[in-house]
Amino acid sequence: MTPIYQVYNAFLSKMLDDEWTGWEAEDIERDWRSILDSALPYFRFPRKSLEIEEDNFVDDLDNEEIQILATLMKCEWLNRTILTWEHVKPMYEEKDFSEANLIDKLQKLLKEEERKSRRLEEYYYRSIKGTPYDYKQFAGRR
Repeated sequence: MTPIYQVYNAFLSKMLDDEWTGWEAEDIERDWRSILDSALPYFRFPRKSLEIEEDNFVDDLDNEEIQILATLMKCEWLNRTILTWEHVKPMYEEKDFSEANLIDKLQKLLKEEERKSRRLEEYYYRSIKGTPYDYKQFAGRR
């Protein structure tokens, strides 16, 4: 079993700011869990079960799987941030602030994180424990 907190810690290590300052502990956990639940369907072909029981994954996840989930969680968090950009707007009180420019930059950041998660998944699918998959087995033998 892998504690769900290992995925949360990996997710938080990828974050630049702590959105959850001043929140109650239960609210923070509920929010992280909703982000994780939103991210899980994007991990298309995990080799292990992503089922969660009592704050633990039922299978032992390795670092690759944890990092993929953390990156997918960051994508979900970024998407939420973009959709609620008005939370960011008060930080920009300058006259030259452009809402369209901010949204464009946030969308580019989201696209980069999505590319990163797809790249991590590609590496994951093409290897098992760091060893490339033996595709020769599919070739016809002579």
